[in-house]
Amino acid sequence: MKQSVSVVIVNFNGGPLLAECVLSVLESTVPVEVFVSDNASKDASLIELRMLHGNDPRLTIIENPNNLGFAKANNRAFRQTRSSFVLFLNPDCIIKPTTLEQMLRLFDEDPSVGMAGCMIRNPDGSEQPGCRRNIPTPWRTFVQILALEGTRFAQGKATAYLHVGLPVPERPVTIEAISGAFMLVRRSALDKVGLMDEGYFMHFEDLDWCLRFKRAGWKVLFEPRVEIVHVGGVCTASRPISVEYHKHLGMARFFIKFFRDFKSLRLYPIIMPGIFGRFLYRTMAHVLSNMGVFKGRAPRDLALQMVAQLHLVHPEKSDTKPRRVVVTGATSLIGDYLLPILLHQNDEVHAVSRRPPDYGRSAGIFWHHADISSDLPEVIRGADVLIHLAPLAGLPLILRRLGDEGPKRVIGFGSTSLFTKANSALESERNLVKGLEDAESQIALLGLKHGMRWTIFRPTLVYHLGRDKNVTTIAAFIKRFGFFPLVNGAVGKRQPVHAEDLAMAASKVIDEPAAFDKAYNLSGSETLAYREMVERIGLCLGQRALMVDIPLPLLQVIIILASIIPKYRHLNTEMATRVNLDMCFDNEPARRDFDFNPRPFMGS
Repeated sequence: MKQSVSVVIVNFNGGPLLAECVLSVLESTVPVEVFVSDNASKDASLIELRMLHGNDPRLTIIENPNNLGFAKANNRAFRQTRSSFVLFLNPDCIIKPTTLEQMLRLFDEDPSVGMAGCMIRNPDGSEQPGCRRNIPTPWRTFVQILALEGTRFAQGKATAYLHVGLPVPERPVTIEAISGAFMLVRRSALDKVGLMDEGYFMHFEDLDWCLRFKRAGWKVLFEPRVEIVHVGGVCTASRPISVEYHKHLGMARFFIKFFRDFKSLRLYPIIMPGIFGRFLYRTMAHVLSNMGVFKGRAPRDLALQMVAQLHLVHPEKSDTKPRRVVVTGATSLIGDYLLPILLHQNDEVHAVSRRPPDYGRSAGIFWHHADISSDLPEVIRGADVLIHLAPLAGLPLILRRLGDEGPKRVIGFGSTSLFTKANSALESERNLVKGLEDAESQIALLGLKHGMRWTIFRPTLVYHLGRDKNVTTIAAFIKRFGFFPLVNGAVGKRQPVHAEDLAMAASKVIDEPAAFDKAYNLSGSETLAYREMVERIGLCLGQRALMVDIPLPLLQVIIILASIIPKYRHLNTEMATRVNLDMCFDNEPARRDFDFNPRPFMGS
């Protein structure tokens, strides 16, 4: 019988990668139990996890009352584990089905192995620094601070922290330290060494543990033949200065805890100010980055693309020339899913956005920085297909400027607001409706004039957990306050539709003649009362939200006050009025013409 593994994952705003990480573990070839220890996340990561895997008996979700820190959250989950081997895994890691089975062989072959790590790759395939490294002793830190590495002063001594850049061994090797992103530990060794030191909030608890295992006589192994992918920085992207503070505080604590001999202490007058100086430097770098002086990596953008690509099989090579597909408004909710789908179809994908990811070309997608309201990228001229995810009102202007040089296949996204907001009391919403009406009629006329085949989609309430302004706003309110305000029972019907279903629809109609020169209302597969929709969101949060009926004027006042906050600027008083109105649309024409098959809301 195969050995089982307990997997502990500490999450803090891990986004959609958390669910993918858990899925990759659940698909392992060895028996597993998974414990997600959540440090009071404020994003939709737990909602999505429950929606996709909440019914799997192997998964246990532990909701900590606040952010306990990495070590304490790991320890809390470990106390519930039962297996002889425990994997401590970051929530932005993706493992393979055979990863754990391969790693367990190391422990079977050598009873003195207490902990093991593997080759960790960045999404681009490069080796991630830190998966094989030395312990940062005071001497090594002293050499680094004074830039003495490679000089005669440091000759003959190992001074580098990281092994990245050094030849990769062919077989498992004993090493001083591995990465905290993936640490497979023998329980019997852990019982003797002890849990992670909760004096570290984040960073250096893994190095502390590696050193304690080594000093207790256990081997720490690095297995180069087993590889996983780690995005890195997803959980810490929103608070970089806090991360730097705890990292440098942990470094100082690490030295004081383990290195109190005279040789080390005499270096402290240099290395302690050096640690403080490095913290100031790193803090200033983050401040300048936020001011736009220079840009760093965008882990959340990379994570979203990676999640979408995980569901796709690599396309087969084709001898035919790929068609050029341009996607405008590519960083929208639908774009997260559409770009990888197009790439999978062997298309040459060009993504246009005012705020493109700062990693340039990624996974075969060509990114173009442009504001299409004033700047028309040349890549659109002569393209085979244009999929317009930006506001529909801007599409006729693009098509007029391109004339006969424009693409012969165009797909645009409008909204069922065309119908639901036609009689709004707000002039801004009535103007929106007028803009949608004008855009649709102009696109039809331009299609006739330039021989262009068009399709327009009008989605209902679009959701993409953590990214949309509807479902995510409701979820955030429930999670924060435990209740949700409603008016007169909130019995108006809704048909929420997922962004991925819309992306799949766009890809299907490109070559579907039945969809040429038509507009479709795209709704979700379920019709729910507004109240029922809110209750479903609460259940996916793991709590039964209290529904509080309040007078309409009071709710409108609350909305007015909330809209002062930039995050909720999209709210308006008409939204309160509409909660008791049915906003349902027939998607049968889409089902008939291109097999539109949307999912149930929130996994039903």
